[in-house]
Amino acid sequence: MKKSLLKLILITLSILFAGCSVYSESKETAPNLIKQDKKEALIITGDVNKTFKNNKAVRIARDAIQSAERIPGILNVSRNDLEMTLVDSNGNKESYLLWLRKDRDSGMIMYADDTSTGYTLQRVDVVKLKKLLNF
Repeated sequence: MKKSLLKLILITLSILFAGCSVYSESKETAPNLIKQDKKEALIITGDVNKTFKNNKAVRIARDAIQSAERIPGILNVSRNDLEMTLVDSNGNKESYLLWLRKDRDSGMIMYADDTSTGYTLQRVDVVKLKKLLNF
């Protein structure tokens, strides 16, 4: 009985210490990600020409991209209103085509390298992007 109790205590302590080491590692890497974000830029061209070098603007663009929902099928669409480029701290670029209309609360985005697949932007992201662009 004492051996079982000792094994149980050792297993519990092992799990506890493993959890603590994972927590401390993630705590150390978070500031590195924040520093990298500060060096990113968001460039918008087309109906609006603006460059942003702040975390908030980059985060708004990234959130919009990540929450967009794929439109099924192959698309054949009208000309885009805007082009959006995200530039990271190493100078790598991600380019997107962006459809935002002043009179609508919907929008669409496409990877510039894949113009046959579109993604519907969430309404909340459309509002944030329009506010950012004074659109």
